[in-house]
Amino acid sequence: MAMSRLLVVAITFAVFLYFLLLSSLAGTYLPSKGNFTLDLTVLVLALISFFVSFLSIKQSWYDVNTAYTDKELIVGRLKRIIAFFALGLNIVNIILVFAYVLIIVI
Repeated sequence: MAMSRLLVVAITFAVFLYFLLLSSLAGTYLPSKGNFTLDLTVLVLALISFFVSFLSIKQSWYDVNTAYTDKELIVGRLKRIIAFFALGLNIVNIILVFAYVLIIVI
């Protein structure tokens, strides 16, 4: 049973945003200072990433509650753990977005 597409999208968004924010805050992408398009893109990506990970948790919760076999139950619980990992990474991303706004945008 493969991972749901929503969960893969949530993890991809979270990891991409994490590396984008860290590279911007670490100084490797300092030309972003004063670049309104990049600032807006980072904020929109952060919102999309957070809500997609929240939806993937909701979907994994539904998968576990509707499981018929033990295999579906185990796979659903693993998906739920991975979805909570994506949400945790998005919480770190939100903290990094606040740092990004305070350091680079302002």
